[in-house]
Amino acid sequence: MIISIRTIFTAILMIALAYASNAQSNDLFKFGVKVGANRSTIKTSGERAKTGPAFGLFTQFKASETIAIRSELVYSSLGGRSKKNTAEKTTLKLNYIQVLPALVRVYPVEKFGLEVGPYIGYLLSTKGINKSNFRKLDYGGAFGIAYHISDNLEIGARYSLGLRDITKLTGDAKNRALQLALSYSF
Repeated sequence: MIISIRTIFTAILMIALAYASNAQSNDLFKFGVKVGANRSTIKTSGERAKTGPAFGLFTQFKASETIAIRSELVYSSLGGRSKKNTAEKTTLKLNYIQVLPALVRVYPVEKFGLEVGPYIGYLLSTKGINKSNFRKLDYGGAFGIAYHISDNLEIGARYSLGLRDITKLTGDAKNRALQLALSYSF
């Protein structure tokens, strides 16, 4: 499974780089990489936040001076920490490939953007609990802000709100994550 995901990720990267090299003079289309961290929890009783990496690729199409459409393919480590009792802590790590197919970005002022859109996540692996207890697909909504430090570099913060119960067991466990990231466009 990991080999096929790597192959897909590499193919997407190669296609995007080829397209970006032909579209460098075009200010309407941007392609780039992003690196950051998630501070995540699972919406259940007694959970605490866990920090994990987030990195991936993005494309952005500028539809007008104030509106852009951004798509992302991101590896995200989510999960949470809980206390079973005072002596034992359990950390749950859920590794996802997340696709944000169409984040709508609005730029109310130059260099500052607001974004909103859906996400879909595919569970790659787990640590701390059996993977068979979790659904493979997660989905929800995301909203955030971005600030362009320069033409090619931006910093962003995003909150992802899971809408689907991620467990196969009875309950209401949903992913919640705050992501801080740097994005570099080519």
